[in-house]
Amino acid sequence: MGICHFFGTLGIILLTAVSAAEGTSQTIFAPQSASTPGWDFERIGPGRLRIGHIILDKSAATTPTITMPARVNMQKGLIELVACSNGGKVWESIFVADVEPRDLNLALLLLGLNFKGGVKFQGDATLPEGDKVIVFVEKDGKRRRVEDYVWDVPRKAPMERAGWVFSGSKFINGQFGAQVTRTLIATQHDPYTILDNPMPTGADSSEFEVNSQVTPPVGTTVTLVIQPAKKTEMNEAKGEPK
Repeated sequence: MGICHFFGTLGIILLTAVSAAEGTSQTIFAPQSASTPGWDFERIGPGRLRIGHIILDKSAATTPTITMPARVNMQKGLIELVACSNGGKVWESIFVADVEPRDLNLALLLLGLNFKGGVKFQGDATLPEGDKVIVFVEKDGKRRRVEDYVWDVPRKAPMERAGWVFSGSKFINGQFGAQVTRTLIATQHDPYTILDNPMPTGADSSEFEVNSQVTPPVGTTVTLVIQPAKKTEMNEAKGEPK
């Protein structure tokens, strides 16, 4: 049995992708679902790669960045997700992003980030493991931490700015879990999300709701911006622009 066929039976393809940073080939194991179309990616400039509707930019002198289009989906109410894709749990997600979950997972891998494993079940008190990222919401050329859009009910304050863990999802009957559930960024610990809440607060489904004080009306278009936490925090400490 060939290696590509072997990984294909597990819902994974062996993808040789263009490294956006060095312009060289890089072999990466990336999730694939039988129910989704083939990969759509291309280099769009030095250090820049388009993966579906996601743009991976490693050309910047400061911080490598992933950007993806999204829209406001909720302006009030309890949530368990910051963002999902079309067809996901829209009744509990602040944003809906017009992207394929596997494309986000691939972009994070190409950014050089590693996942170490998510939780076993939704609301698991165990903390997810993996490299951490910072997520911003960009609107009208201005960026704001995505945690500001999440209201911590017990604390009566915006969610703590703790970043998000690249947990990397799991597989469901041989299919990439995030692709099936369409879950991208979770406030409540979720075994199938790609980015998870790194704090113990992720065990409580009633912990968070939409921060209506800062969230624009439903349907407002925004851009979700993802950056490696260490690089972003170092630049902010130096006073460099976000």
